[in-house]
Amino acid sequence: MQAVVPTTDRPVSAPWSTAFITRLHRYKALLQRRWWIPVLTVCLGLFVQAWLIYQTPPSFQSVSKMMLAGKLNISQGAVYSEDTVNFYGTQIQLMQSQEVRHSAEQLVRSTHPEMQPVHVEITVVQKPRTSIFDLVAVGSTPDYTQAYLNALMQKYLDFKKGMRAEQGSTVTTAITENVIQVEKDLRAAEDEMIEFQKQNNIGFIEQEGNSAALYVVRLNQQHAQLKTEYDLLSLLDPEGKTDTPSAPSTGTDDKTPGMAFADVGPEADYLKAKQALQLVKAERETLSKDLRPKHPKIVKLNDEITKQEKLIELYRQDTIEKLDTRRKSIGKQMENLQTSIKEWSDKALDLSQRLAQFNRIKAKAERLKTLYDRLLNNLKDVNVSQSVDSGDQISIMEMAGAPISVRPGLLKSLLIGLGMGVLAGLGILLLLDRIDDRMASFGEFQHHFSENVLGQIPKEKTKGRVTLLQPDDARHVFAESYRNVRSSIFFMPYEGPRPKTMLVTSSVPNEGKSTISSNLAITMALSGARTLLIDGDLRRGALREAFGVSSKIGFSEVLKQEVNWQEVILPTAYPNLFLLPRGKTLGQPSEHLLRDSTDALIAEMYNHYDYIIIDSSPVLAADDSTSLAPKIDATLFVVRLSYTSARLVRKSLELLYNRQVNVPGVILNYVDTSLPEYYYYQYSEYYNTPLAVEEHDDVDAEHRHQPRQIQSS
Repeated sequence: MQAVVPTTDRPVSAPWSTAFITRLHRYKALLQRRWWIPVLTVCLGLFVQAWLIYQTPPSFQSVSKMMLAGKLNISQGAVYSEDTVNFYGTQIQLMQSQEVRHSAEQLVRSTHPEMQPVHVEITVVQKPRTSIFDLVAVGSTPDYTQAYLNALMQKYLDFKKGMRAEQGSTVTTAITENVIQVEKDLRAAEDEMIEFQKQNNIGFIEQEGNSAALYVVRLNQQHAQLKTEYDLLSLLDPEGKTDTPSAPSTGTDDKTPGMAFADVGPEADYLKAKQALQLVKAERETLSKDLRPKHPKIVKLNDEITKQEKLIELYRQDTIEKLDTRRKSIGKQMENLQTSIKEWSDKALDLSQRLAQFNRIKAKAERLKTLYDRLLNNLKDVNVSQSVDSGDQISIMEMAGAPISVRPGLLKSLLIGLGMGVLAGLGILLLLDRIDDRMASFGEFQHHFSENVLGQIPKEKTKGRVTLLQPDDARHVFAESYRNVRSSIFFMPYEGPRPKTMLVTSSVPNEGKSTISSNLAITMALSGARTLLIDGDLRRGALREAFGVSSKIGFSEVLKQEVNWQEVILPTAYPNLFLLPRGKTLGQPSEHLLRDSTDALIAEMYNHYDYIIIDSSPVLAADDSTSLAPKIDATLFVVRLSYTSARLVRKSLELLYNRQVNVPGVILNYVDTSLPEYYYYQYSEYYNTPLAVEEHDDVDAEHRHQPRQIQSS
């Protein structure tokens, strides 16, 4: 027995979308199998609700109408109004409020003491695109229900009037209190203004303030002129020039008042002396060209120059004294003006402050007067709104009608029963799904097991028994799945020689192991390998009927050593495929399978065929497979999706592993190709192309030589 090399790489998990759709398909299949559960729960829920409705005593319904009346618009603004956005919803809640209902009960009790109070259910609905309310009352007694509905409408109107009156009274009280307080403040402000006018002549203050301001402006102008003249005098020297080159000029000629020189007085004498000195110096300079310095004329001119210079100095000192006197005089004038400016500025500021204080008192009195008038108008508006109700008025359009017998909530109760039944049915299905560990797809198989998957056989949508493969079978996807299993067996990595004897088994009956054994043997035979198919299910084997042979003896008689195995080998309609039928049933097949003669039999067959495929009984149904599998090179385990429990598969594999059985992989049968993870099965039209047929023939030709190479290895 050879061992298959285990693969350590696990398949990549499917994306969440694929897993989700697969789960939906699982639920769909569960619903198709257990559809009677939600139907039963829905019927039970409807029955329970119908029984509850039948047990409920009959109720009586009375209907009335109320509507929103016209609105009288008046000019006053202080009118009672409600939130227009949520007006209708607010009115419905008021009609159904506990206060109104309690008041209605008291009114019915006082007007109809003979009536026995019962619970009345009130429903208020506004008709779409209208201002009409439909009021529906449902109670157990007709008279009380009708009287209660009329009392409810009346108490609702009384409640609305009370709210309006209470609100108006509250507003009137608040406005009156404000009027009294504002009136007191107004009187105080007027008294303050009169008292201020008594102490101050407002007209005189205004005129005097304007005059003082103008006088201060004139004084400031005079002070500015004197300061300018003072600054200029400080910069002038006796020669009439400024101390610095950048000093400003005070005029265009020397005759301007306030300058250093004039046509008369010391300034004029000073200028004349300067001119005379210049003439003498010019004359001396002329004579000096021809005369010596000691010449009498030159000496005379020098004496005259000295005399003129002394005279000029005298004139200069006189001018300086005159300029200094003028500066001092201007300085005194400036000091007097500064004092006057300060005095009149303080006087003007005092007058302006008193005038501003009067204006503040006057403005305060005017504001209080305006507020007082507005409050009086609001008070009048409130009184008018109370006298003439101009707000939104709801009136009774129709009184409560004659009660009629009804069963309230019939549709609601049936919908509740339907919903509860559906939820209960779905809950039971989900619980069964949690308990049910049957695998529906390749992904779910991977979630439970780590064994290799040799291939996946799609389910055939045909009724009855699935027919065997034919050389030119039209079921392309079905035939290709068996070729895929064959390729997996041919090219699977093994340690040592490849297996020639293979046993096909499953956990429980009806998983399709016999069909898989037959079709796998046919596929290998069509590839050119000399193949022997043995019906090893000695209890219920039916390969004889599947291949249409009539031999009554077979594998059972060979195990009992009654006949030679070569005598009961039968050829089939398929080239290179031979069949060893079951023969007669055996009561205890495992006792024959455990004998040494069985080992010798398998060894003898081993040399005559390329592949030997044995269809065995289910592992959990009998001990036959676990007794024969340790003698075989490889055991192929079949799992039928959506049928076999994962718990049973795990137990079967553990039994095989405990017997040291080589299980190279699992074959998944009855695969639902509509699941999203089997999208590649949608390419079946590929097999219809001529190119695909030619390539397929080449692959078969290659496989036709492959088994011989495996045998020789």
